[in-house]
Amino acid sequence: MGLNAASMSLSPSPAIMLRTVARPIAALCVALGLPAQDDPNALAERAQRAMSERRFADAVTAYGELAKSFPNQPALQANLGMALHLSARDEEAVVPLRRAAAAMKDSFPAHFFLGASLTRLGRFEAAVQALQQATRLDPNHPFAKALLGDALEATGRFSGAADQWTALVALDDRNPYGPAGLVRCHEQLSAEALERLQDRDPESPHLLRLLGHARLMASQYPSALYLFRQALEREPGIRPAHEAIAEIYDRTNHPDWAEAERSKAASLPSPDCKSSDSAECAFAEGRYESLPPLSSASTAEQIFWIARSHAALASRTFDNLRALPETVDQLQLIADILASQQRFSPAADAFQRALEIRAGDPNFERRLAELLFLARRIDEARPLLERFQRADPRDARWPAMLGRLLTDEQEYDQALPLLEKALVLPNPPDSVPPDLGRAYLALDQPADAVKHLQTASRRDADGSIHYQLAQAYQRLGMRDEAREALTQYRILESRSRQEAAASAALEITPPE
Repeated sequence: MGLNAASMSLSPSPAIMLRTVARPIAALCVALGLPAQDDPNALAERAQRAMSERRFADAVTAYGELAKSFPNQPALQANLGMALHLSARDEEAVVPLRRAAAAMKDSFPAHFFLGASLTRLGRFEAAVQALQQATRLDPNHPFAKALLGDALEATGRFSGAADQWTALVALDDRNPYGPAGLVRCHEQLSAEALERLQDRDPESPHLLRLLGHARLMASQYPSALYLFRQALEREPGIRPAHEAIAEIYDRTNHPDWAEAERSKAASLPSPDCKSSDSAECAFAEGRYESLPPLSSASTAEQIFWIARSHAALASRTFDNLRALPETVDQLQLIADILASQQRFSPAADAFQRALEIRAGDPNFERRLAELLFLARRIDEARPLLERFQRADPRDARWPAMLGRLLTDEQEYDQALPLLEKALVLPNPPDSVPPDLGRAYLALDQPADAVKHLQTASRRDADGSIHYQLAQAYQRLGMRDEAREALTQYRILESRSRQEAAASAALEITPPE
């Protein structure tokens, strides 16, 4: 998930809070013969005033005393649970909220705040049940829609989550959380369709075309061209494939080739959409929502158009999100989506704009530092990483990132203490052992390098770590170990070189 909807502001108001039960409490007090000095009316009023003034800890104390005096009043349990939730004491809040929800099936606040606490605790399956009841009771409550959408995403029910985000957009088309949720859901639903097609028919020209469109969206034009041509070899005469190739030529500044490819496409029959309402026609007319759910697709062609429709919906909705007025929430959501697509530099740009609105926000500054590091914008990232590794001495991320940056800059003496520090902190990143091995080897300390490179070698993808390990063994006079590491290096390096050569062989060539 790109966000947790529980982070949306949940400001209590009279419209969402349970009514205070001062009069029933007073009646119970008389019936039970409680002494007047207990003054439950004053306690109830004090609790209500604390809630309205956002003094939630005081409200917890007052409602807790009332709940002890009147344990069979579910409204008091709900008020106590609500105050606990708003005090960020969700583990405690769940108990009274469960009691209230069980006793008051028609109480929106009881079910809503129970779902909100369960969401914040990461108990999404249970949260779904509570939030579904809350949205049945109040179908137009935006926070309930958002929390339910978030919980459904977390449990992998992306179609249901998309319904909630769509409803949120309908309620408030300027709220950025709705379109951001829809982008995530449509991306996931498109990926599910692709996986289904791979399982069903891995040799299908439809699969090749789908992969081609994915490469085209990612601006990987040579491999996209290759995939579309492979699809045409297996199924000649596919008009949309020729149109896609024409788009590749347009994007790579080959207008003459693009025109030749469009001529080929024009010579081929187009679907008769006047007498047919095929999936291809629905897609061509932009009626992406009209396609059936993936569960009902019976052919590779249907799965193909379903996947493309969800991808198109994700792209269109992302454009809608970016068109909204710039706010901190909107920019943060844009950055999260871009980062999930590994587009780290524009994600960092979005966070920088958010910081212009909310200057000095420490969470935003930390996120910006990570994104600048991932985008390899070293001059901008370094001062932030230096600041946060001093400010957060127990967080392994900062010395790990700064150590990697310094190692890349060949500043090994400065990198070593940072990387060693990261290694002993909780949850050190996987990048730390290979960076330590590289730094120790550069400083001609092979014994220390071996220790870390051995750990890192299990994740060696291209042979580079085994090559460094072989060098360290050689310097230590460990010839057999060096020979074995070199053998493994050659195997991994050869495989990596072949993959790189295959990729490099893909070129933008004229129409065939």
